Amino acid sequence: MQRFKLKLLLRGGLFLLRVYCFFRQQQNKERLIAAMLLIPAVVLLVPTYTFELTLLQSFLFQAMLVYGILSIWWIVKHHYRLAGINFMIYLLLLFKINTPMDASRGVDAGSESLKVMQFNVHAINRTFEHTIEKVIQLNPDFISFQEVGPIWADYLENGLKEHYPYYRVMTHPLESQGIAVFSKYPLIEIERLLWHGTANIAGKVLLGDEEVNFLAMHTMSPTTKLRWEGRNKHIQRAKQHIAEKGGEFLVLGDFNTVPWDQRLLNFKASTRLKDSRKKLTPTYPTWNPFLGQIPIDYIFYSEGLGCDGLDAIKITSDHKAILGTFLISNR
Repeated sequence: MQRFKLKLLLRGGLFLLRVYCFFRQQQNKERLIAAMLLIPAVVLLVPTYTFELTLLQSFLFQAMLVYGILSIWWIVKHHYRLAGINFMIYLLLLFKINTPMDASRGVDAGSESLKVMQFNVHAINRTFEHTIEKVIQLNPDFISFQEVGPIWADYLENGLKEHYPYYRVMTHPLESQGIAVFSKYPLIEIERLLWHGTANIAGKVLLGDEEVNFLAMHTMSPTTKLRWEGRNKHIQRAKQHIAEKGGEFLVLGDFNTVPWDQRLLNFKASTRLKDSRKKLTPTYPTWNPFLGQIPIDYIFYSEGLGCDGLDAIKITSDHKAILGTFLISNR
């Protein structure tokens, strides 16, 4: 028995010595570190078909920055193989982030233009007057608001109706799911739609002789798998609505997902809508520095429209507002 224990101890010691010698070799250290860096990279690069992957890949931009910084670090330390691997991962992540963003403006000139704002006011935000003052100062023509509870509904109606005589508000038992649209131009064929427990407003805005469909929506935040599935069904229902209506479209709202999410990529491909952002333009959460924010608010537009620029503006909420000018093609 003693002999067996001694033999086992010697084998264990020999194994540890081999491990020590393995890691004493610089090349082997680099191989191990490279493997450790590649595993999370694979997780970040595969399509977001599951709840867990969707959550992880929401922070793809931040992960890309980490790999970029590590590339520089390994160059400084003269570990060029590791620097090369990190830089390759950095480029792949950069490509995945940039691919969904359409650099083209679409229509360069049009018969009408429309300045559009999308803003989640945050249900528990109580800076009503300042929010309304800022909106009036920014002077959009058409606005979509999310998280409009009864109190927000009253303040928005009383504060904006003089400037925006055409509006619809749809409250919800959950304050965070209320929604509203305000316009300087007439609204027709308005529909208040309840999809998968969320409020949506659809209709048409009239600009002179032109009509543009709109859909204002707010998907559930995917904090659980059940809510994630509900969010995906909501996006699917929006696709069906757009296909049924046809014509030129503006689809705007808080989608609670990032541009590289597979569901949103499928939504754009199916509807042939373009994202108005031409760069990252993160919107949430505003309490984080720019590098800690993610883009989850959108204004999508159809092929007969053009986007003349989009900005993200901090007002009073945990979301930034986004503001863009859209042109309607001459026919």
